[in-house]
Amino acid sequence: MSGNKRNATSAGMMANLISKQARQNENSASHHVSRKPSNPFLAHPVDPEEALRIFLMTARTTARKNIPKGTPMPITKPFCEIEARLGILKPSFGAREMRVFPSGPKTINRNGRSVIANAFDCTPKPNLPRCNFEGGITKNNFVNWTIAGLSEASPLSSAFGLKTNGVNDSSILRNSLVEKDMVETVYSGYAENNRVCFSGEHDSGRSNPNRRGKMENKSKLCTMDIGLPSSPYDLRLGLATERILDDKVIEPPRGWTSKRLKRRRSYVRKDGSFKWQLDVTEVTTTDMNGKTTIEYEIEMELDPNSTLKLVNENDNQKANALCEGLAKQLWYMISQLNPLSDVLDVEEFLQDHPNQAAVNLALAQCGALKKFMDSRRNGGQAMFQSAITTNGKSPTPSANLMNIKFPGCMPVNFSRHNIEEVQRSGDTGGYFLSEKTDGVRYFMVFTGDTVVLVDRAMKGKQPKFKGSEDPMASVIALINAGTVLDGEVVMHRKLRRPIFIVFDVLCISDNGPVLQYPFAQRLKCLRQAGFRTKSADRDMFAESAVKDRNIPLPLVRKNFVKRIELDNLLSHVVEEKGLRTYKNGDLHNHLTDGIIFQPNLPYVCGTDTNLLKWKYLDTVTIDVQIMPPGYGRGPIDADEDALTVAVTGEDGSMVEMSRFIHLPKSELRRLEADRNETNANIAEVGLEPSTGEWYYLTMRPDKIAPNHISTVIGTLLELAECLGTEELRYRMSVPSNSRDTYRKDIRKMQKQLLDHQRKSNKELLKRK
Repeated sequence: MSGNKRNATSAGMMANLISKQARQNENSASHHVSRKPSNPFLAHPVDPEEALRIFLMTARTTARKNIPKGTPMPITKPFCEIEARLGILKPSFGAREMRVFPSGPKTINRNGRSVIANAFDCTPKPNLPRCNFEGGITKNNFVNWTIAGLSEASPLSSAFGLKTNGVNDSSILRNSLVEKDMVETVYSGYAENNRVCFSGEHDSGRSNPNRRGKMENKSKLCTMDIGLPSSPYDLRLGLATERILDDKVIEPPRGWTSKRLKRRRSYVRKDGSFKWQLDVTEVTTTDMNGKTTIEYEIEMELDPNSTLKLVNENDNQKANALCEGLAKQLWYMISQLNPLSDVLDVEEFLQDHPNQAAVNLALAQCGALKKFMDSRRNGGQAMFQSAITTNGKSPTPSANLMNIKFPGCMPVNFSRHNIEEVQRSGDTGGYFLSEKTDGVRYFMVFTGDTVVLVDRAMKGKQPKFKGSEDPMASVIALINAGTVLDGEVVMHRKLRRPIFIVFDVLCISDNGPVLQYPFAQRLKCLRQAGFRTKSADRDMFAESAVKDRNIPLPLVRKNFVKRIELDNLLSHVVEEKGLRTYKNGDLHNHLTDGIIFQPNLPYVCGTDTNLLKWKYLDTVTIDVQIMPPGYGRGPIDADEDALTVAVTGEDGSMVEMSRFIHLPKSELRRLEADRNETNANIAEVGLEPSTGEWYYLTMRPDKIAPNHISTVIGTLLELAECLGTEELRYRMSVPSNSRDTYRKDIRKMQKQLLDHQRKSNKELLKRK
């Protein structure tokens, strides 16, 4: 199931949408020896801001060569436009329609050194295949990035460099930006790229003689294509001219093949500090057969005055300086709307532990703890027999202790019916709540001589370190041999380094298991460092260790709060560029993807039905298998831009899901590129409840089978419940001696919202 962490052979969401697949594919590129021909565009990495500057200089030169005959300099009336569009670049090679690059940053060789590149020039060149550009973004991105308009902060407002305070965002935005609405009907498909445009909605055959359209021609003068594999979309830059051929068109002449109804909102800075206009457009296209499709577009266009200034500038040095400023602004806007993934993979900072004997001891210690708890669960009173001794003479462990599955506790999904259960458990001792860290799960086992990180595949790891001493030397002398800590390795986003967040203590010495005690007691042990040695002379959780680059993996305690303090806990979660980060002081600055509800009960080795996890709805996904063409009933309407997918049924059967799961074109192109790179046929996909649109997250080369249909149904039920953060924060903050009036309050507010809309409609009708 998608909620599980990746094991050591694969990468760790979107966060959102970008980071998870970037990690997955970068790992694949690093460790998978592909037999496919090398992508020719990898030989053309570029600095994106510099590429924009070069294009603007090229556009200036080209525009000056195409000034309409008889037009004197300086030009006073614009005759061309410079724009940038988001979309997907598709190469001419490849067995299927796919994006030019698989997801994630690429490692290239530059002057004998391996470096990371995030942008590539894909403009047609001699001896290079041509890329086609498929413009547009998904409905999910269109809604999440732009639908807020001037009402609240969003990537759209961030693109113009606006900072808000979360209190009077709408006022700040309306004082800083100008929003204009435009509706236009365009008939296209004529020869020589001619088209007919009418203002507003227009129906062919029902023309009004008093309403005139125009026949115009749009010609491309130059383009540049930039592949951005670390971002959701690629970029096409263009310089084009528009000429009006006839401005008195009453009825579109025969020859058009499609009608496009454009509903556009345009944004500019009031103070003119940004020279680019941002256009967000919903396009409804109807072909001659009456088939209708809806697409969403984002474009940035250089304002006419800046275009004239650029074309009229005779001094190349001044023109170059102007292009540098314009390129910087444009790349800033693009990076806010179409951000590069800056998520580092924690596994790049880890390596296989070189001491196999120590790894065996660590695995055996995990096995000994599981054996101890299994005995207690079955009513036995067996004594704990540690595989690790403090005298440094640990015996060779039994193979039975080492050959086990990962014994870590595993949560189950949180549902709405669990709210009352958690509320009834009390305000203090029932459940402890924490943010759900989006890292990689490990047991940290102290053997006395070294520290072994045991992953979910029961493999031993340690931090990478250039020195000759043990990477964990800074804490080995401070913590008892035999200690086992449960936690996650996660990247500190500000310091760009890994840390180990400890969220539970299983054992504090060679004869001190504590996992049999309630969590409150184990948490006290964690906070008081009950596993410290008698000779420990400093704090192993010191804040200074996190900032010390000589310590490759510092320890950080996880923050737990009472049930009624959930609202305060989530106030530290910040959403930036599609990623959620938990920020609390200097220690905590890492990705998060939900909430953990920890019961005050003994530790459970395996699935704990009392340990609950709630995930943000846009991170709830399923794993499906891509089936060969012709399998089953296939997609709805035999859509060529659809996959045939299935999940596992009973007795090894397959349940086709193609009629329910349909990816937008851009998501499908990304999937096919990643599929081509990894040779995998299991894809992780999700459904955005607010739009009803499916999205692609990553391919799963680590899996050989999709989710079972029961898991899929459970996931869809979780999405159907649509339990959001606002409801959780409200209902968890209700004290035990008070009534939970959430349902009544929400109905009251919905009625007020409806009354507000009715009043707004009446006022609108009066103005008309």
